Amino acid sequence: MNNFGNFFSNPLEKSEGLSERVYRALLQMLAQGNLKRGTVLRIDLLANALDVSPTPVREALARLAMTGLVLHESRKGYSIAPPMDEGQLRELIDARRLIEVAAIGRACENGGEIFVRELSKALDAQRLAVEAFNQSEPSASRDALAWNLMEADLNFHQTIFRNTGNRFIPVMASALSAQLHRIRQSVQTGISDDLDALREHEAIMAAVKTRSRAAAEAAMNDHIDKIQKRSEMDLDR
Repeated sequence: MNNFGNFFSNPLEKSEGLSERVYRALLQMLAQGNLKRGTVLRIDLLANALDVSPTPVREALARLAMTGLVLHESRKGYSIAPPMDEGQLRELIDARRLIEVAAIGRACENGGEIFVRELSKALDAQRLAVEAFNQSEPSASRDALAWNLMEADLNFHQTIFRNTGNRFIPVMASALSAQLHRIRQSVQTGISDDLDALREHEAIMAAVKTRSRAAAEAAMNDHIDKIQKRSEMDLDR
């Protein structure tokens, strides 16, 4: 029986609410990809591993089920979802394109200098995360660095969503953000595109600084194109 205690590399961050902390801890566990598809996620064992009551674990699993990262079946409970197939991957990337290209165009129009500063700060954080990960040796602590790297990548995109001037876009995009972790579960090479993603984000940042909506949208569209190509190549391996 799996007690899950070895799969949580970081303690719960106390700066967040309990429900959010549990959600992020479970998301990190899933993103590491050390558990097999179909593994049953028992609420009592997860709660014990995280030293919390069952309630926030149940709430977090319900949120994860909405993203497709875990499955919920009546009488069977929650389990880890299988990796995405090629068709699901295409649909996810198409959804990202529809939302993210429009989002960066809107952020360029509405965000102003605040948006430029916040996106630049997010990009700087990503550079540091990429450097730390690539200088590390394989170890348990490297899993935490890999998580930080994915979080920095996601934060770059979430910064765009937050600056659209529409409060609903970050909420709608959050499910897509979680699905990025499912892409990681679906490919064979793991986190191998960190430098590519960083360069593409730098191109997006350069376009944003021109204040050209068309240039920013083109840079984001190119980024999504390249994500699709890398993901499809990995699925074929």
